[in-house]
Amino acid sequence: MASTPQTEQYFEALLKSYDALTQAIEQANERGLGLSRQLLDEVTTAQRQALDLARQVAADPSDIVAAYSAIMESAVAAQSQALDFTQTAYKEALAASSDAREALDSLLAASRTAAEAALALSREWQASNPWADLFQKGIESFNAATGAAAKPQARSNPKTAAKV
Repeated sequence: MASTPQTEQYFEALLKSYDALTQAIEQANERGLGLSRQLLDEVTTAQRQALDLARQVAADPSDIVAAYSAIMESAVAAQSQALDFTQTAYKEALAASSDAREALDSLLAASRTAAEAALALSREWQASNPWADLFQKGIESFNAATGAAAKPQARSNPKTAAKV
């Protein structure tokens, strides 16, 4: 059978859905990588600040006021860094949610287009294939002969069955 517009539409819809999925994965990868890099930077900065604090305290251990002041400055800096990282992580989570919604919308649109094209292809195939009609009639005859087309029988429930 020659390529038809429905066939092209079907494969284009599949390609769009694959592209949307690939793009969503790439965006999630970039977000995760960015967040990991920021975490690495924060850890590196915190390690250096801890070493600087240790040097300050070790330089003059008898100066309690200077040591206390350095410890408080270090604690405030650490809290500020933790807050910055949490804020960034929250923003990334919100952006990821928005990206996921867009990707899902794109996937749903592509799936709908692919389903419509597949339905059109199926109808076209059935109309052009003489065996399809024979197959359909054979299934209908089989269902009629076996009673499969009839309503499914209700299963008897021992609790609701009439007592004899």
